Order: sequence, then structure tokens, then C-alpha cells
Amino acid sequence: MRILLINYEFPPVGGGAANATSFLARALVELGHEVTVLTTAFGPLRGTTTESGVDVVRVRTLRRSADRSNPLEMLSFLLAAAIPGLRLARRRGFNFTIAFFTIPSGPISCLLRLALGIPYLVSLRGGDVPGFVPEIDTIHRLISPLRRAVLRRACAVVANSDSLARLSESADPFPVRVIPNGVDPLAFAPEASVERRAENEFRVLFVGRLHSQKNVGALLESAAALAALPGPPVVVEIVGDGPERPALTRLAEQTGAARVLRWHGWLDKQQVLACYRRAHVFVNPSRYEGMPNTVLEAMACAVPVVASRIGGNEDLVVEDETGFLFDLAAPQQMTAALQRMRLDPSLGSRLGAHGRQRVIDGFSWSSVASQYLRLLDPRAST
Repeated sequence: MRILLINYEFPPVGGGAANATSFLARALVELGHEVTVLTTAFGPLRGTTTESGVDVVRVRTLRRSADRSNPLEMLSFLLAAAIPGLRLARRRGFNFTIAFFTIPSGPISCLLRLALGIPYLVSLRGGDVPGFVPEIDTIHRLISPLRRAVLRRACAVVANSDSLARLSESADPFPVRVIPNGVDPLAFAPEASVERRAENEFRVLFVGRLHSQKNVGALLESAAALAALPGPPVVVEIVGDGPERPALTRLAEQTGAARVLRWHGWLDKQQVLACYRRAHVFVNPSRYEGMPNTVLEAMACAVPVVASRIGGNEDLVVEDETGFLFDLAAPQQMTAALQRMRLDPSLGSRLGAHGRQRVIDGFSWSSVASQYLRLLDPRAST
């Protein structure tokens, strides 16, 4: 089959949904399909390139930052990509399209269906679902007719977690299927070396955008409390950047967490992999998530996870089997879980091993791609 994936973000632009688009595209190619991605140009990345067997077509938009985008920039993608997408579809004869995010990608897939009869699937990612990000509820009310028109004409609507599916169905009257994010357990795997398990220090890792959603301030306060407790020296590694960095730097100084922090900024994939491999525990304290790729990547690297008790995290982290969950209203639970693993390295090793096995059993990208294909065409994955 010839399949078009549409997403206004694609690596190195964007975050979890961009990575998911990239991994899904490659998995579809490995299953024998022709895959094209329509996305945003950024810096020197423009025009058409081929990456890991995937044709990537980038159109110029108003986007100015690699790690974040505002509503105007998203609208510019919709306007800039609609006509090129139509021309591309006529030239390549796609059998299906997959729109990542109802808005801004969905209207382009809807246009291709109305003009050329190409069926499409919508993959919900979080911010495109009313109620997921409270700050943009007003925007969702304004675009509700467009969003529902896109969902109504889709051959299927998919969410990456049960909680996101329920939220979408409560806002819009359309059924939603759940297909989780995946991870490549060969690319993300622990090293044979035991360096990561060395007991002369306790490494805590966070990977993600420094945005209020990610609740990194709670981790910094926990780090300060952890450093005051007995045990091996604590090292907290923060990989990522974003609008909260200045405020977080000030908070680290105020709480005393600064002395145990290592700020890395954005790193390339191999550098991030090295961080996973040397971490004793991965922390995701987010206020809300769809399904966090970073948690999957940590689990694939046999790193135990301490995460907030929210949808997305709850779909991945099994309490006292692959990690621990804490209530957002009780951040001291995060500190207690971290201290437990700090004082008992064997606990972290057990949880990490179970987490990796859970990923291998149910979250490979090949499995995810096959589930998408079955929705698009039941004959395609056989």
C-alpha cells in the first residue's frame, strides 16, 4: 500500500508525536509499504528527502521554534500543506492517509478524501482533544465544527491511551479505538555493562520539554529533599529545554536542588540513549500525558519508572512491578519511591527487568503498525 502520514511536527521538530510519526513510518516500511510523510520545513530541512526508506516532504510554514508551536503556526501548516498535499496525492496515488492530530493535520486528510476519495484515519495525540490542555479550551470551542467534521469523515479514530479515548468520546460523539505508542526494544536496550548500577551514586533522569505540563518543579523539590536523606550521592539529570527553564533554574537555587542537578539541554538520540543506560530511575511527573514515549524508552532500557498517577502513565507503569506511581497532590510519594530504590539497588534492577519485558511483550512499533493497518485495511497486515 501507499500511505501518507500527515503531521505538522517531524524529527527533529516537535516532541513525542513527532517521534511516534517517525517510528510508525519506518515500521510500515519494514512491513513492505510505501510511506510518505507531509510535514513542516525547518531551517535547512526543506523539500523532499528520504530517511530510512520514508519519503519526507517538508513545506514552509511560520514555525520558528523546533520544540514548540503556537496556534498561528499550526494554522500556517494547514494552509501551506493543503495544496501540496493534494498535488502529492494525485501524483503518488495514496491508498490511505493517517492524520496525526485532528487539527491541523486532519483537515488536509479530509480534503484528500473529499477531492480524491482517499480514506483516512485520525490519530489523537492529546492537545487536539478538548479538556486535555485546559489552557486551550476556548480555542477548542471555536474550532469545534471543524474538528467534528474531520472526525465524522474519518474511517477510524485512534487514541494512544484509554484515558485519552474516554476524554475524546466525552467531548465528541465518535467512537475511538486505542492503539498505544510503541518503542524499538533493539534501539533502546540496556548495556551489558553494570556501570549504570554502580552504588557510588544514584542517578535520576528526566527527559522532555521544560513546560508547565511536565511539572519538573516537583522533581526539583523532590531532588532537594532526596539529597538531604541518607544514601549514595544523588545526581539528577535533566535532558531537554523549553520556556520553563529560567523559572526552574531559580527554583533549583532556592530549594538547594542545584547542587545535584546536571542540565543537558537537548541531546541527540545516541546521547539520550546513554543517559537512559546510566540512569538508576526515570521520573515522569507530568500533570497530563497521552502516552509518553520517554517512559516507554526508559522501560525498554530496563530503567524503573516513577511517574505521576495520570492517564498515559497508568497505562504503562505497573505499581511495584515496573515502577511506582504517585499522586500529583502528594509529591512526597515521589520522594519516598526514589529513596526506596536509592537504598535498595536490587529493587530497581527487578523493576527495570520487568519493565523491559512488558515493552517487548506489548509495545513494539511493528505491533503498533500492524494494528493501524488492520484499521485501514484488514487484508494489509496479513
